[in-house]
Amino acid sequence: MFNHLSIAQEALSNYAITCKSVDFIAQSGNTIYKVTDQDNNSYSLRLHLSKGDTLESFWSKPEVIRSEMVWLQALALETDVTVPAPFKNIRGEFITNVDDINCTLLRWVEGEQKPFIPTVEDAAAIGEMTGKLHRQASNWSIPGVFERPSFDSSRILQSLDKLGERSDAGMLNADDTALLQQAGQRVITMMNAMERTPGNWGMIHADLIPNNLVFLGKEVRPIDFGACGFGYYLVDLGWTFSYIHPAFREQLLQSYAEYYPLPDNYVELLEDFFIAAQLETMNFWLGLPDWQEWLPDHIGKLAGREVSAYMNGQSFLFSGKPYWE
Repeated sequence: MFNHLSIAQEALSNYAITCKSVDFIAQSGNTIYKVTDQDNNSYSLRLHLSKGDTLESFWSKPEVIRSEMVWLQALALETDVTVPAPFKNIRGEFITNVDDINCTLLRWVEGEQKPFIPTVEDAAAIGEMTGKLHRQASNWSIPGVFERPSFDSSRILQSLDKLGERSDAGMLNADDTALLQQAGQRVITMMNAMERTPGNWGMIHADLIPNNLVFLGKEVRPIDFGACGFGYYLVDLGWTFSYIHPAFREQLLQSYAEYYPLPDNYVELLEDFFIAAQLETMNFWLGLPDWQEWLPDHIGKLAGREVSAYMNGQSFLFSGKPYWE
């Protein structure tokens, strides 16, 4: 950690700020420090250095990181959503490289984090914010040099392969894994058949979960755009619904639709994308060092509830007991 702090301090010397304090916050996909300057302005310094094998090497490529900064800057300029807007260093660049580690500096977004979404009002605020993000993305012209991943069916297939390998090794329940793989094939068929249009496909946050949302008054603010990329807009909603109680989801969608339209068959599609989001993120979860301590139980509940309903043709979006309870 001390080596990381020295890298953080050297990186900060490349920005036009006078630091008062540098505090370690967390390390997962990136190593995060909170920086406070002499005027009490706060920043988030990211060292693009993950914990263990949490992230694929792709995410640390300079052009991939730079593209995230470009979209964040556009969101800060073109919407009223409070986002972690990026700062350029004294050379006018978004990325500062120290000892072969890429570093970025962003605005620190103030607010309260909540372990789950406790009220229908909070769910409505999330719907409004997400609708504004998608409205901007649908009207945004992608720059000529821009590299972010696509959340398409290929990533689902990668997850299914990893799940199968862990199941064959006796690390996951074989019946649960088989059910997830059947659901995954159904999702892949749906995604491959779905036409991509400017109205349904573009830049998405791809990780709108409670850890990446902060609340200030009635406003919800998205943070950590490190997973952002191209995808169907409904992927964002499908993933968010993994953490929104079924009783709150209708209100979230009503608020969302005030800023961005939903397709006619949105309930059916959102159930598809709920399953798709759960499967896609297995790529990340299976790379965490402690996954064996909690993921098998998570998969068991998911398989027994939402995935079972999905494969039996039963709607689950607005009813039933969510897998986390």
